[in-house]
Amino acid sequence: MTNNNILIVDDSEFDRNVLVEGLRQKGGFKTFYAENDKQCFKILNKNNINLILMDIMMPGKLGSEILEKIRETHNSLELPIIMVTSKGDASDVIECLQKGANDYIKKPVHFEIAVTRISTHLRLAELSREMTKLKKIEALNAMITTYNHEINNPLTIAINCLENSEINKTELGKKLNTALWRIADIVKKIGNIGEKNEIELEQYTANTKMIKIQKALKSKNS
Repeated sequence: MTNNNILIVDDSEFDRNVLVEGLRQKGGFKTFYAENDKQCFKILNKNNINLILMDIMMPGKLGSEILEKIRETHNSLELPIIMVTSKGDASDVIECLQKGANDYIKKPVHFEIAVTRISTHLRLAELSREMTKLKKIEALNAMITTYNHEINNPLTIAINCLENSEINKTELGKKLNTALWRIADIVKKIGNIGEKNEIELEQYTANTKMIKIQKALKSKNS
């Protein structure tokens, strides 16, 4: 697992050490730790943290308060947060879940359960990032296809008009003709960009104007 940087936020040195060692041995996770909210945000700003384990009860700011502040800039899919509690009162856990916590575990920590839950949330976060990338690629492909369509219409008209006019026989006409076919070739290459991203949007690319230009290119080069 590549995205396995875990931040432990707990004011108890003993509990932090137990979590660090347990997560290292049972899950192979790389861990960072913070004793309070200031250290927590300092580490978040300087490191690529993939998940946070946060104690609910801490002196100064409660874990629920730190959670609420983190959620102002990081949503639950971008940065999963699992609360750690030793209390039997369910209201604290419910409050944290309502404020954006992804899950919770109890002290003393059962590390096989903890590692399973952590791994699950890390996988969900990774899937969310992949989906975001795919959506961006799909949007980019759709935009490229739209622009290709808008370019192809006037380009096809210009090529046809030039080929059917007397100016095509002049030196200027020949240069214009070469330039237009060069543009057509560039448009075709831009249209192929989406294929390299492994996203199939065939329903968008099969437009009549593009087919006309591709056919014209083939007949010109043959």
